[in-house]
Amino acid sequence: MEPKDSSLKNVDFEILWEDKPSGLWQRFLTSIHMNFTTYQITKDELIVTTGFFRKRTNTVELYMLKDPDSTESVYQRILGIGTVSVVVDTHGTSERAGTKIWLKNVPEPAKVRKLLRDAIEEDVMERKITYFDKI
Repeated sequence: MEPKDSSLKNVDFEILWEDKPSGLWQRFLTSIHMNFTTYQITKDELIVTTGFFRKRTNTVELYMLKDPDSTESVYQRILGIGTVSVVVDTHGTSERAGTKIWLKNVPEPAKVRKLLRDAIEEDVMERKITYFDKI
C-alpha cells in the first residue's frame, strides 16, 4: 500500500549509522534471522526498534541528548563490542527527561560514541540551541 501523498514516498532519513546488537546470543539470532533489535543514528534522531509480534520504534531527537558514554566489559572486549549510553536532557518537557538510553552490544562502541557525540553537537548547532548552566 503506497502513501497517497507523493511527498511521503521520498522521505530521506539520512542514516549516519545503523547496526544490530552483536553479543554471542544476538549473533546466533542474527544468523537465523531472528534478531529484531536495530539501532540507528540519523542526522536528527536516535532510533531504537525492537520486537517481533509488536514492533516498537522509539525515537529521540538528538538535540535532547547529552553525555554519550561507552563501556566495555571483559566479555564485550573479547567480542569487539560494547555498550553506548546517552542521557535524555532535562531541558525538554518530555516524560523521558533524565532517563538513560543504552545501545547494548554494538560493534566498535568508541566510534559509535564519537559519531553520536558529533551528531548531537551538529544538531544543536543547526537548531541554534543554547544551554545555560545552573549555578
